[in-house]
Amino acid sequence: MKIIDSVAAVFCQGGELFSVRRQSYLDAFPGYDSFPGGKVDRGDGTKPRALSELPDRPLAEVNALVREVEEELQFSLPEGVASGSVTSVSYLATALAPALMPVRFRLHFFRIDLTERPSFVPDTGEFSETTWATPEALLERFAQGDSLMVPPMRWVLQALVQAPGATHLGDLSPIYDEERFVPKLEPLKGIQQLAVPSKTLPPADRTNAFLIGDADAPGLLIDPSPQSHAVLERLIQTLDGTPVSALFLTHHHPDHHQLAPELARHLQVPIHLSADTQARILEKHGADYFAGIPLVLRQEGDVVTRWMGEAVRVYAVPGHDAGQLALAPESLRWFLVGDLIQGVGTVVIQEPEGNMAAYFQTLKRVIALGPAVILPSHGLLMRSTFRLQATLQHRQEREAQILALHQAGHAEQAILQEVYQGLDERLLPLARRNIDSHLKKLQEEGRL
Repeated sequence: MKIIDSVAAVFCQGGELFSVRRQSYLDAFPGYDSFPGGKVDRGDGTKPRALSELPDRPLAEVNALVREVEEELQFSLPEGVASGSVTSVSYLATALAPALMPVRFRLHFFRIDLTERPSFVPDTGEFSETTWATPEALLERFAQGDSLMVPPMRWVLQALVQAPGATHLGDLSPIYDEERFVPKLEPLKGIQQLAVPSKTLPPADRTNAFLIGDADAPGLLIDPSPQSHAVLERLIQTLDGTPVSALFLTHHHPDHHQLAPELARHLQVPIHLSADTQARILEKHGADYFAGIPLVLRQEGDVVTRWMGEAVRVYAVPGHDAGQLALAPESLRWFLVGDLIQGVGTVVIQEPEGNMAAYFQTLKRVIALGPAVILPSHGLLMRSTFRLQATLQHRQEREAQILALHQAGHAEQAILQEVYQGLDERLLPLARRNIDSHLKKLQEEGRL
């Protein structure tokens, strides 16, 4: 798995730290709270050293730090050192993020102590808001469920609570045996995200198994679908000691329930799912697929657990799959959407379970609800409905393109070649099904 080195600037002044919230439309960590910074570019290692205060750090890291601060905040670290407004620059910590995406980030944190707060000019293309706050306040924001935060930032904040003046925290990466365990994160308080290797569609190779539920409420494990018995064992090891009251299946596609019955039998818990999902799974996998497992049929409006004291309710979200269910707390501070959208790859709408018109309506409905954070089945959590809106717009534009090509007399194969130029050949049959679904929708609407 590829590892990318990145830098983060931890500005410290008067006991408070400078943090940012990333824009929701960014591809990397959309809407997450973080420190300013970014990845080390190839050219950073070929330029003269921009800062003499870090003689023991690799040239590329130091130059990346100076460049990122200049680009994102319009602040010159060398000039700050020269003027005395920057009293020290020290290498604070390293943290390697757990495996989750095709790319992992190794973050290098640099502490920058200031005599006064600079007049930063934040890049509004990168950041939606900025703040000065104590590490305790930033952690409290996370604890209240109002902050998306990658684990390395939380580790640094926790360390600075214990040792506010620390300048050398060392390697904060957890000792993690990926041969025995499944990567587990908590990007939003009370939402455990287990990145389970699954037999899903490329470029994704994992399905998120979310674990939700307050300590005094049922613990729901959503969509566990290990790709093999070896991965199932890793998942069981990861769950050891974790209260799980039931499994919850969002829909019937195998990358959301493979080996889930074996896990349910091992944990001795029921499986919650829609009646449509139950019927489709039994039709495809046999009448004894759920043998010995209590099944609880769920529908829109059902309360299944609590999060932060709030009731978590079921929503029907058809389109990708007629029986697909979603979950959200009463405040709509998050919305678990299943395969309504994907953080990695694209959603396929195919018959008999898929319906493009229903998919459009479901997207519009969830956008109108306006949840604060989206939990997709593949990829990272993301803030706001931006990706939902972008997906809807993309589908509408694609549909207009398909309609124009069809009206111009192009056959479906020619439409496929025109609309999906450069697509991975393995995915062309699925793209063809999307085209079929768009054409059927257009026919039903009388537009063909």
